[in-house]
Amino acid sequence: MIYLCYTLDIHMTPTTIRLENDIKKKAQKLADLIGFSFSDLVNVLLKKAVRDGGVDLRLTENGFTPEFEDSILKTHKEGNYEEFESIDEMIKHAKKNKA
Repeated sequence: MIYLCYTLDIHMTPTTIRLENDIKKKAQKLADLIGFSFSDLVNVLLKKAVRDGGVDLRLTENGFTPEFEDSILKTHKEGNYEEFESIDEMIKHAKKNKA
C-alpha cells in the first residue's frame, strides 16, 4: 500500500496553465484514480520537482529511462528471461517461484 501525505497550504495562488487536451484528460483520470483533484496532482508533482531540484525527463522512445531500457536489453541479450503466453501464466509462475 502506498501512503501519500502532503500539507494543505492556505496561501494558494490561482494559476492558469495551457495543456494539450489529451494530456489534461489523462492526467485528470489519473488524479481521480488516486483520489486527488487535478489541482492536488499538479501541486504534488511541482513540490516533488522543487524538492528534488529538477525533473528527470530522460526517457527513451519506449517511455523508459535509459538505465531501465539498458537493463532490459542486457537481460534479453543474455537470454536471462522467460516468455509467457498470458499475464495469468506469468503471475502463476511468479507465485510458484516466490523466494
